[in-house]
Amino acid sequence: MGKQSKRKHKRRSGGSGAGRHHRPTGLADDPAATAAAGATDESSPVANVVGKIRHGDPRVRHAALVALSGTVYDGSSLASAASGTNRKGAEKKVHASDPTLLRALAERLLDPDVPCATAAAGCLSNYASFYCGAGGMEDGSEGEVAAEVMVPILLQRLQGSVSTLTSQGNQMSNPPPSKGGKKEAEANSANSASTIASAIEKMWPSFQEQWALLSLSLATLAGLIENCPRAVRRAGANAFPQLLAVLPLARSSVEFMRKEGGGVLGSGDKEERELEPLLDGATNAARALHSLLDDNEPLISALPVGSLSSATSASSFGSATAPSLLSAVTELTSIIPDYLLPDAARLHASGAVLSLRRVIVLDGEMNGSSTKSTDEEQVLVSAVQHCTNTVVVPMLYSLVTIDETSDDYPDPQALVSQMIDLSQKLSTIKQDAAMESQVVQEVKARKEPAREIARRQKKMKEEREAAKQAQMLQGAEGMELEEEKQESKEEGAAEATAAMVVEDDASKEDVNAQQQQEEEGKLQQELDDVVQSWRGLLGSRKLALELAANLCSGREEGDGDEGGMYEDDDEHMWDSDDEARLAAGHAQQNMMKGEGCTPSERDTYESVAERHLPEQILSFFGKWAAFLPSMQNKEGRPPELVAEDVEELLATCALCLGNVAACYDLPTWDAPARKGSAATVENGLQLFWWELVSILAAGGDSQLHATSVMLSLLRAQPPARTLVDAPTLDLLFGLLSQLPNESKDSDALVQTHCNAISMLGVLCSEPHPASIDARVCSALLERLRSAMVTNNADSDSVDNARYAIITTHEVLNVLMDIYGADECHEDVFQREDVLGHFQRSLPGYKRRIKRISSSAAREELGVWNETALNASRFIKYKQEG
Repeated sequence: MGKQSKRKHKRRSGGSGAGRHHRPTGLADDPAATAAAGATDESSPVANVVGKIRHGDPRVRHAALVALSGTVYDGSSLASAASGTNRKGAEKKVHASDPTLLRALAERLLDPDVPCATAAAGCLSNYASFYCGAGGMEDGSEGEVAAEVMVPILLQRLQGSVSTLTSQGNQMSNPPPSKGGKKEAEANSANSASTIASAIEKMWPSFQEQWALLSLSLATLAGLIENCPRAVRRAGANAFPQLLAVLPLARSSVEFMRKEGGGVLGSGDKEERELEPLLDGATNAARALHSLLDDNEPLISALPVGSLSSATSASSFGSATAPSLLSAVTELTSIIPDYLLPDAARLHASGAVLSLRRVIVLDGEMNGSSTKSTDEEQVLVSAVQHCTNTVVVPMLYSLVTIDETSDDYPDPQALVSQMIDLSQKLSTIKQDAAMESQVVQEVKARKEPAREIARRQKKMKEEREAAKQAQMLQGAEGMELEEEKQESKEEGAAEATAAMVVEDDASKEDVNAQQQQEEEGKLQQELDDVVQSWRGLLGSRKLALELAANLCSGREEGDGDEGGMYEDDDEHMWDSDDEARLAAGHAQQNMMKGEGCTPSERDTYESVAERHLPEQILSFFGKWAAFLPSMQNKEGRPPELVAEDVEELLATCALCLGNVAACYDLPTWDAPARKGSAATVENGLQLFWWELVSILAAGGDSQLHATSVMLSLLRAQPPARTLVDAPTLDLLFGLLSQLPNESKDSDALVQTHCNAISMLGVLCSEPHPASIDARVCSALLERLRSAMVTNNADSDSVDNARYAIITTHEVLNVLMDIYGADECHEDVFQREDVLGHFQRSLPGYKRRIKRISSSAAREELGVWNETALNASRFIKYKQEG
C-alpha cells in the first residue's frame, strides 16, 4: 500500500454555528468511556482540556480544538512523541495518546457544529498519520480506543456526511420550484441554468465544508486501518459499503461542479483549490478502501458476491452501488479511467481491485476452488481479470510515461527550481528579521536617549576629522572653517532627526513587522503549494510503481510460508546457500516457461508485456536516475526532501524491474534499437541489460538500484551472463574500489558493494578462464582487506563495524561458492592465498559480531553467525583436502 504525503489538517475558521451542545448518540451508554472519564482527576490538564472540548458553547469547543491542532496534535509534535522524544514527559503535560482525550476528540466528530467537528477530525487525522503512522500506537488502551471508540464514530460520521452531501447535491442540481404562480414557475423552468447557479452560490460554502469534514474523517479512518489491526477487524464489512458509496458521490459532485459551478469555482488554480476538499475526499476514500481490502482474506470472503443485476454504476446524487463484490468491481472499473478524479484516488481504486484479485482469482486458482465456483463467482472472476488487464495496466502505463512535450505533464525540474528559489527568499526574510530584531534589542537594552546618540555620533566624527587635519595644508584653513560650520548645522539636524526617529520607532517597527509577516506568509504559502505539487507528482508515480511491482510478481503455492530452520546446525554445510539458489533458479525458470503460473497470472503477464509496461518503467527509471545529477549541475545540491523522494522512487522502480527480471522471459521479447548505443540490441533482455549498464556507467546515487536490478537479471536470466564484457567487469571492479566519503551515503555504498560482489559470484558460477578468475579473486580479497583495516582504524564506531561485517559476510560467501566446487581454479586459490585471508579475517569477523550483538537484529545475527560457522568448516575442508 502506498504511503501518502502527510499534511497537517487544521481548521482555523470561526465556530459561528448555533445549536445546543449534546453528547453524541450511544456514547453515554459506553461503560468504558464513563469509567475512564470518571477516573480522570478533574484538576489535571487533560481534564481541563476535555472540559473545554465538551463545553456547551461551540465557540469554546472550537477554540480548544484549534489550539490542540496547533500544539499537541501538530504534525511535528506528534512525530517527536511517536519517536519517544516527548512520550513520557512531566505528569502535568497533555499527551496526544491519552485515552480520555482521544475519546473526547472522537465524540466531537459528531458535533452538530461543523467547524468543531472538522477541527476534531483534523486533530485525529494528524494523530493517525504522524503518531500511529510513525509507530507510536501501542497495544492496550490506545488500540482499544482506536478500535472500539473511534472506528464506530467515524463510520457514523461517514454515514451522516454522505447523507447530507447527497441531499445538498440534489438540492443544487434540482432546485425546488418557486412558490409563486404558474407564470413565475414557467419562467424559472425556462431559466433553469441561472436557477442552478443561484442554488450553487447559496449552498456551496456548506457543501464544501461538509466535504472537508468527510475528507478528514476518511483520512483518519485510513490511518487507523493501516496502523491498527484491531481497527481493521472492528471496521470489517461495515466500512466497505460506506467507503464504496463515497467514490461515486465524489465523482458526480466534481463532474457537476465543473459543469455548472463556474461562477463559484473560477478557473485554473482557483478551481483546483475550491475543489480540493472533494478531490481529497475521493483520494482518502479510495485509500481507506484499498487498506481495508489489502491482505484481508476474511473480509473479502465474507462479502456477498452479488449478481449482474446489482452491478449498476452510480451516476448521480443519491444513487449508490449495492454492497457486493461484483457491484464494487463494476464501480471501480468505471472510476479508475476517470480523469476527473486525482491520480492518487484512481491508483488506490486500482489497488483495491488488485487486492480483490489476489484473493478471489489467484488464491482460488491455487487451491483449486475456481473449478467448483458458481456462475456468479465465475462472472466476478472475469470482471476482476478484465478490469486488471484492460483498465489497470493501461492506467499504470500512462502514469510512468514521461511526455515532456505535453503541457499537462508537470515539469519536476521547474518545481524543484521554484522550491529552491522560494526557500532562499524565505530564508533571507527570516535572516533580515532576526538581524533587525537583534539590533533593536541592543538599542533598547542600552536605553540611550536620542540626544546622547547624536552627541556620540558627533564625537566619533570629530575624532575622524582630527586625524585628517594634521595632514591638511595651512592655506586651507578658510575652507575648513566653512566645512565646520556646515557640519555643525548637520549635527544639529541629526539631533532633531534622532529624536524623531526614537519617538516614531515603535510605530514604524509595528508597520514593518506586519508587512514582513504578510510577505513571509505569502512566500510560505507559495512554497507549501510547490511542495504539495512535488509530493503529489512523485507520490502518485511511486504508488503506480508499487502496483506495477505487484502485477509483475509471481505467486507460487505456499507463498508467504517461511521455511523451517535447520534442525541440526551441524548438518547445515557451507554450500547450502548455493543449493538454495539453484532451487530458486529452477523455480524461476519454470515460472517463465509458464509451468508455475496460473492461467490468470499468465493472462496478466501477457497483457503487461503486450502493452510494453516493463520497457516504459525501464525508460522511466533511466530518466529519474539522471534527475539529481542534472539538478546538481544547474542548481547545486538539491533540497533534502527532493533527494529523499527521488531515492524512494528509484528504489520502488528497482523493485518493480527486479520482479520483471524474475518472472518474464525477456529473451523472447522484441526490442527497439537503443539510441546512441553501439551495443547490439536484439531482444528484451539485451535492452534491459545495456540500459542498466549505461545507468551504472553514469555514476551517481542510482548505482545502488542499477546493480540491484542487474543482479536480479544475472540470477533469474542465465543468458544475461553472456552479455558481461570487459568494460562492464571494469565497472564492477571500480565500484568495489570506492570508499565512503562525505558526498556518499555509506549505507548505499555498502549495499552497492554487496550487489557488485554477488554479481561477480554469479558470473563465476559459469565456466570462465583463469585470467578472469584471478581478477575477480584479487578484487574480492582487496575488498575484504579494506573492510578489516577500516574497522580496525575506527574500533569504537558501531556503524563502521556493521559495514565491515556486512562486506566480510558477502565476500566470504562468494569466495566459498567460487572455490568450494570440485571444478575451480585451484591454482588461483593458492596463488592469491585465499585460505590465509579466511584464517586472518575470521577471528576479527567474530569479534565484531559479538561487539555489536546488542544493537543488531536477531535475524541478522543468525545469518552472520551462520557465515562464520560455514567459513570455519570451509577452512577445515580446504586444509584436509
